[in-house]
Amino acid sequence: MSGNREHHLLSIEDETGKRTIPLEAATYSIGRDVTNAIVIHGHGVSRQHALLLRIPSPNGYRYRIVDGNADGKASANGILVNGRRVHSHELKDGDEINFGGAAKARYTTVSMGKAEFIKYLKSVNYHSIKATPLAATTTQADEEASKQEPPQETQLNLSYPEPEVARAAPLPTAESASPRLLIIGGIVTLLLLGGLGVVMMQQSPPPQPQTPPQMR
Repeated sequence: MSGNREHHLLSIEDETGKRTIPLEAATYSIGRDVTNAIVIHGHGVSRQHALLLRIPSPNGYRYRIVDGNADGKASANGILVNGRRVHSHELKDGDEINFGGAAKARYTTVSMGKAEFIKYLKSVNYHSIKATPLAATTTQADEEASKQEPPQETQLNLSYPEPEVARAAPLPTAESASPRLLIIGGIVTLLLLGGLGVVMMQQSPPPQPQTPPQMR
């Protein structure tokens, strides 16, 4: 395609994980020190370990890796390209670079448009982040689960059952009390009538005895 151009990438794998860096500048310093343009973490990496120099080529440009810093001081462990120790090497697509110990990188080139290359770079870095280093204690599945479900604090159930309280019997309602009142009122009425009758009988004079008629 007419909009395609060659892009250069350096995919790094060190103690912090994996990441891919697009290469465009004329010079890159590589090492453990944070002042380097490309910082690589590892016990075998020197503070200023190597240099990447952009050089012209028939198809545009390539990068040459040189051991040591800008002052010519070599690194402690040197560099290996495809398993072979070198002081200077013109990188080709697919070359593997070792900086000592587990710190390594791969140099690649891709040909595509600018927009397509941006999407490609995001995709590569996304997968690189998911591939955790060997020293990590969490797995990819743990990371996915932690994103979907945030950790929840365990809560103790400290509630106790409420003590039972003796409840008074409910007062009778008007509807339920009316038959009882009628019955009680009838009994009271009968008792009153009976009592009045006894009192009247006690107050009536005893009958007078009748004298027999006298015979003349």
